[in-house]
Amino acid sequence: MTRARTIRRFLLPIMVLTAAACGGDADDGGDGEQDGGQRVGIERLAFQSDDLAVDVGATVTWTNEDPGAHTVTSGTVEQTPIGTTEVDADGAFASGEIERDATFSFTFDEPGTYSYFCEIHPATMRGEIQVR
Repeated sequence: MTRARTIRRFLLPIMVLTAAACGGDADDGGDGEQDGGQRVGIERLAFQSDDLAVDVGATVTWTNEDPGAHTVTSGTVEQTPIGTTEVDADGAFASGEIERDATFSFTFDEPGTYSYFCEIHPATMRGEIQVR
């Protein structure tokens, strides 16, 4: 483990606790787990924990651990027979670009199945949240 990664592992919990103590909002690094939420890591061009089940009212927080930007966009992705990728963003949530070490959080207030993908890498980065 590199020195920078070790330092980050120790500082991140401190930053999260500081943000929570200051009443930070969902997008400032709060962990979303106080309300039964979940964390999803974005690492090695994949959503880690890409299939989650949460209760209504839970907040899911995605954290980009890759060097490049990603997005978390609700909707579906289809591979066509000729090998192209077609995306259909449904507008339920969209993070915009999430740079390295940044987070995006969304609170699921309605039950249902929410598919999502990375707009930059839709052919390989997809996930699903089951809200009960």
